[in-house]
Amino acid sequence: MKIIKEIGRNPQIDWIIILSLSVIVIIILAIGGINLYNAVTSGNIQGTPAVSPDLQRFDDRSVSSVTELFSQREDISKKAKAGYSGVGDPSI
Repeated sequence: MKIIKEIGRNPQIDWIIILSLSVIVIIILAIGGINLYNAVTSGNIQGTPAVSPDLQRFDDRSVSSVTELFSQREDISKKAKAGYSGVGDPSI
């Protein structure tokens, strides 16, 4: 019970608690990682299917509208990079 009263007052006790809890957590994580590795290599782990059955497919119309949108953005970007082509400032 003396150790419980010394928590927060004695830095040596605090460091012992911190380090011991850290070592325990590291050991638990290492054991879990080893178990997961063994389950994956032996094939005992169940995963989700790679392709879901309700996968949305694109039709030609939606793909062409997206490519048209990107080409419009590209044209706007090229015009902006070319510089200002409007009326000049008369005060200059």
